[in-house]
Amino acid sequence: MTPTFKAYNRQLQGVIAGVPALGVVLALVVGLTGGLTTPDRWRWAIIPGCAVAVILAERFPVKIGAEQNINLGALPCIFAALMLPPGVGPATAALSVLAGNWLFHRMPSESVFNAGNTLVCASIAALVGAIGQDLGLIQDVRATAAGLLYVAANLVIAVAPAAMHTGRSYWSLLRQVAGSTWPASLTLAACAVSISVLSIEAPVAAPLPLIVLPLIYRMNLAIEAQVKANEQLAGVLTAQRRFLTDVSHQVATPLATIMTNLSILNRSSKTEYAKEAVADSVAEAERMKRMLARLRALAHADEDVPLRREIVDLAELTADVVRAYTAQAGTSGVGLVTEVNAKARINADKDLLREAVANLVDNAVRVSPRGTKVKLRVDRSSSGPSIAVVDSGPGIEDDRLAHLFERFQRSESGSGLGLAIARRVIERHGGTIHVETGRGAGSTFTIELPG
Repeated sequence: MTPTFKAYNRQLQGVIAGVPALGVVLALVVGLTGGLTTPDRWRWAIIPGCAVAVILAERFPVKIGAEQNINLGALPCIFAALMLPPGVGPATAALSVLAGNWLFHRMPSESVFNAGNTLVCASIAALVGAIGQDLGLIQDVRATAAGLLYVAANLVIAVAPAAMHTGRSYWSLLRQVAGSTWPASLTLAACAVSISVLSIEAPVAAPLPLIVLPLIYRMNLAIEAQVKANEQLAGVLTAQRRFLTDVSHQVATPLATIMTNLSILNRSSKTEYAKEAVADSVAEAERMKRMLARLRALAHADEDVPLRREIVDLAELTADVVRAYTAQAGTSGVGLVTEVNAKARINADKDLLREAVANLVDNAVRVSPRGTKVKLRVDRSSSGPSIAVVDSGPGIEDDRLAHLFERFQRSESGSGLGLAIARRVIERHGGTIHVETGRGAGSTFTIELPG
């Protein structure tokens, strides 16, 4: 349910009531300074034209950014402020906005605030750049400045109640909104100023700047199509993550039963052939178990659940990984060593970070020849702590490097999930991962973390 004016806090109530009051004061000052007369009778037709244009803009808001609606009503409001007498233009713009908001059932407090915001901005524009009969370079510059001041003041005022209502930082919200709306806002201001100037200097060409409106409309359609496509893609990715999680959980129980039965068979097997068959089955089951663990890790990393951060000593973490993989490395004839060149502690999710490093070690052990060593090196650079995993494998082909960290890029070292998981985990921690490799010279995967 939309809150009423009385439900707002006093500070927000003050802004909602104060902006229209400020607009009235500025409009009176501008009216008394600039007068109510106009040299051209045709300009009075701008009053109903402004009202109709603002109402249409209110009825058909145009989306310029993925999360931002831009009201084209700024264009006729700026035009009215520049072309009508200073005592009439701001009031025309404000009343048009009030009528548009009322017709489309906006809250009374919102309608009054929007009209007040328009009155303030239009009064400033009229004071700076109202256009008379004669135009020159100075008048053109003043009109341009008026258009810019209108959109800038409109933005500065409009963000205030939104920041108060949501509790967000005003300056943070202002930067965000300005970043997403400035192209459209400047386009509308430039269009309004151009039409105003051409109405005096070349009336036949005055409608030409309106050509931007169909372009904005086409942009609107393109953005809506992109947003819809992004929503569909997000749905597919969510379904994929759910599938990975469900499959890994559903297969884990029967796989455990299979491994238990294989262990029983291994003890009861009497022939060498049977023992070899069971050993091969156990190896494949272990490989499937690792695959399921990686699928779960990938789904967990994709979910963007909050990281369970704690202070992690990287030397202890790498030593833990070495202990866990010493047996596997030993069966492959590969040694594991650590090299701590600098003490490094970071605030991280220990389990996820360990998973990332473990995947790199697992790959390194698989590609390293017998008799060689895989080194885990902890360092610290100017950008922060790092963990490097150095192997003595054959290196990585150039055509694979561009897609190395993508999912399911199969290689001789495994399924292609390990590196994808490592990259996703490191990115969630705000770090980067990269590789240095050479044919026959091994590879060095380096994790760089913030801190």
